[in-house]
Amino acid sequence: MAIDIDKSAATRLLHESYKRCLNSPVRTCLIKDAIDFVLNSDNCLTYRYILLTNLLAKAIDSRIDILSLQAGDSSNGAFDARSLASKVVYPFQKTILGNVLDGANNDPLVNKPGRYLRLDKSNAAAKGKPMEVLHLLCDNLVRVESEDTACNCIDYIISALIDKKVVLDAQQVILEQASNKLSVFQIRHFLNDLLNQGFGGASLVLTATALYHLLYIGDEFRIEPHPVNQSGTSKRQFSDLDVICNDLPFIGTELKDKPFSDSDVDRAASTAHKAGAKSLIFVAGRQSTFASQPSTYFDKAREDYEKKGMYVGVVSIDSLIDIALSKNMELNAGHIVGVVRETAEKIGALEAQMWVYQYMSKYMDELF
Repeated sequence: MAIDIDKSAATRLLHESYKRCLNSPVRTCLIKDAIDFVLNSDNCLTYRYILLTNLLAKAIDSRIDILSLQAGDSSNGAFDARSLASKVVYPFQKTILGNVLDGANNDPLVNKPGRYLRLDKSNAAAKGKPMEVLHLLCDNLVRVESEDTACNCIDYIISALIDKKVVLDAQQVILEQASNKLSVFQIRHFLNDLLNQGFGGASLVLTATALYHLLYIGDEFRIEPHPVNQSGTSKRQFSDLDVICNDLPFIGTELKDKPFSDSDVDRAASTAHKAGAKSLIFVAGRQSTFASQPSTYFDKAREDYEKKGMYVGVVSIDSLIDIALSKNMELNAGHIVGVVRETAEKIGALEAQMWVYQYMSKYMDELF
């Protein structure tokens, strides 16, 4: 029978750890090296939540199997890690630690690494850091055998996250100070330089999202960007960049920083139409062939979906920049840079986040 973790006790433990670590940071623990690797590895967000969640469960009840993930696990120490992560760990990191662990998904173990019955080296994981992290967790979490040891590991993690929050808060101050001084012309240079970085297609998402915040203004609009190359990450997603109006699909946006294909166009149009979108816009990045020569299959999509009542359009990202900025000469530059930074965090574009901070830091140095 699965063990039920007292969520009130777990919440209290995290808050007590936070208070302790604010005054007396903990700088080592039994599995320090493994924790450092997990916290600092790219594309391992779910594993970070598993690490803290399972240590928290062990700190509350030493009987739990620290490798268990679901109540259906055959282990005598099975427990529901997903529930503990969503109801205790996620809200704690979001409200107390300023979302330092990344709160884009309030159900963090819904992702594939958290869907297995338990942590095991045979679980599927992406090659590279995710695979290494999985193996490290399997080898090291089992070394934590007591509630006291688990508490010490939690204190170490909380101390590290507090340090990270201090750095992020300082970065936020710099970003706000620098970006508020930018003119519309400097924002154009900023977006141009961002696009030049690429970041595996993330730059296109970040730029288009920022521009949409200039084009679709009002409480009735909600702009939802999605991670690059991860179509369908949400059941409500109907494009790479969704515009919702009064809680209904309004405009879908297909973003591509490489050549479009006819299958890309067909799939995107079909998905947006089935969702009930009024329009679908294809935004071509600088590496897309559309920039030099539009393809005939866009014309076919226009004709096909005109009959179905959905508008299909095509535009290059540079044209979109000109359209959005030319009508917003007195724009709030700080808001635009903030959208870029927040979107980078939301879609997991960590390199882009750091680039924005470095860009604005350099701009501050030039000002003062």
